Order: sequence, then C-alpha cells, then structure tokens
Amino acid sequence: MAEKVNLTDIDTALGDILDEYSEQMFDVRQKAIQAGAEVLVKALEQATPRDTGEMAQSWKIKKEYPNHRYVGNTKTAKGAVHRKKKGGGKGEARADVPLSQVLENGENTKHYGFIRKCFDATEPQIFAAIKNTLNNGGN
Repeated sequence: MAEKVNLTDIDTALGDILDEYSEQMFDVRQKAIQAGAEVLVKALEQATPRDTGEMAQSWKIKKEYPNHRYVGNTKTAKGAVHRKKKGGGKGEARADVPLSQVLENGENTKHYGFIRKCFDATEPQIFAAIKNTLNNGGN
C-alpha cells in the first residue's frame, strides 16, 4: 500500500514518483530507439549501391549517448576526394572520406540522396518499431 504523504510534501513525493518512473523507463527507451535504428540499418543495407558489397555490410549503429543512435557507414572512398569550391572548381583533396558521404552528397553520382530517400521511405517502419517496443515494455 502507498505511503501517506502530507500535502506540504506533495511536490517532493510527486517528484520522487516521476524520477522512479523515468529510471524504470530508461532501459525500455534504449531498446525502443535501438529497434528503430536496426530497422533503418536493414533498409540501408538493402538500398546501398552494390559494387563489391563491402559498403552494404559496413552500416553501424553507435550508442554513445543515451536516447540517441547514430547510423553511419565505415567504408571509405578509395583515393582522394576533392571538395568543391564556392566557384565550382576543385578544392582541397582529402583521403578517408566516408563513401556514404560521397554517394549521398556527390552531385555527379546517380546515387545522390539515397540515404535520405531510404530514411524517408522507411520512417513509418522505424517509428512503428519504436512504438511497438515501448508498448511491449522493451520486449
């Protein structure tokens, strides 16, 4: 049975209840966010342009911060990649540029925007996975 609380202590008691609820829901939230990220990774693996297949297998989920997931690709472009200058000419050359960045933002590639398009097409499934996990208490 719940402990009786003085009306003068109601703020503290309510704060304690909300803190306890927030702590209990933390693990469930992490599982829900992870479920959504996994849906995106699977969709990206399918949508990734194929050459050797290395890039499709290189999608990773970073869990560095609570309540956030970062989906990225570890495959880098071969050779140097030139940035575009404001005037349109070639800028500085860089090595180890993520291939996903080149394909997503390279204006001269037929794959321009494929990550954004994949996310937009998959967004309902991502949020459904999050919602289902929350509704099932993290299971």
